[in-house]
Amino acid sequence: MPSENDGLRDLHARIGYRMKILVLNAGSSSLKYALYETSPEAAAADSDQLLGEGLIERVTSMSDALKTAFTELAPALGGETVTGVGHRIVHGGTFPGSVIIDAGVEHAIDELSALAPLHNPHNLAAYRAAREHLPNAIHVAVFDTAFHQTLPQHAYAYAMPPEYLAEKKIRRYGFHGISHRSVSLRFAKIKGKRPEDFRLVICHLGNGCSVCAVDGGRSIDTSMGFTPLEGLVMGTRSGDVDASALLHLIVREGEDPAALLHTLNNASGLQAVSGVSNDMRDVLSAADSGNERARLAIDTFCYRAKKFIGAYIAAMNGADALVFTAGIGEHSAPIRAGICEGLDRLGIAVDPALNGAASQEARCIGSSSISVWVIPTEEQLMIARDTLACVHPN
Repeated sequence: MPSENDGLRDLHARIGYRMKILVLNAGSSSLKYALYETSPEAAAADSDQLLGEGLIERVTSMSDALKTAFTELAPALGGETVTGVGHRIVHGGTFPGSVIIDAGVEHAIDELSALAPLHNPHNLAAYRAAREHLPNAIHVAVFDTAFHQTLPQHAYAYAMPPEYLAEKKIRRYGFHGISHRSVSLRFAKIKGKRPEDFRLVICHLGNGCSVCAVDGGRSIDTSMGFTPLEGLVMGTRSGDVDASALLHLIVREGEDPAALLHTLNNASGLQAVSGVSNDMRDVLSAADSGNERARLAIDTFCYRAKKFIGAYIAAMNGADALVFTAGIGEHSAPIRAGICEGLDRLGIAVDPALNGAASQEARCIGSSSISVWVIPTEEQLMIARDTLACVHPN
């Protein structure tokens, strides 16, 4: 039986292919938005137009935040309507790709909120508010987890009794997939080849951090796991901690599990180790002033990333490039240098002048046997293009 979404798709097809796509990325107290004008032809030619973007902070009502966004975007819309809305959804379980949101998809995202409590509830709040404001638009969920559905079972399964995976879905899902996919596609485009031609280790380093092994355009391993807490040291997240240590704190020390989970997600990482901030810029400044805790936080951060890089080079039996992206990865030359230091025998070395040069462009900063790159992530554009593909699947 045809659905309401099918009718909307037919309507938009009759309107024409050039369309306005709104991208929404909601946080706990923020809303990032962007408006694109695009079409299948524009996407293929890499000529999508960014018409406007913004960030609203200290959000207390997603509905009010969207009203503000629409006011800001009104000149760019020029009286035209938004055809599709792409929503970044952090945890999508085993969804293999982006999908139009219906009642079943909405319920599935809600069920996964327990696994990404810092993200999914706010992603859903933005969707529900946007659905009220734009009832005739097609709303699309673009999942951070989807890119990692190509992980082989030996990479995503924990070494636990099989019923934990089969019945309770305890497994590694991986995150930042939109960013890792964006960077792998951009690298191939720069090289004038296909993503299938390369083995890449991609470091997405921001307030949240992950490393991904991309072999032939497919994610084959990544540092985040069942939730975005696993893996690297992050702004406020601990990354890897022995599960027995956590059980010890709960059983022997009487720690409240909910409070401990909050500590691991919100009061650990750079913030806890440095005692200064979750912002790497502040931590670097403190370390330069002689703060030993800040220096330890930096050393721990770089060491953890270095270990994953080495592991993923081994997993792929080599790599063509190491790529840095996201806030820290794109803008912090000292952290890139710290991570790459001591990896020369693996064929990784950065050129100090190239690494230190200020630039917003994709660029090579080291050309040893494994080249080192900085490539800005284009998550918003990826979400817009996925939304376009769902609106016009043909």
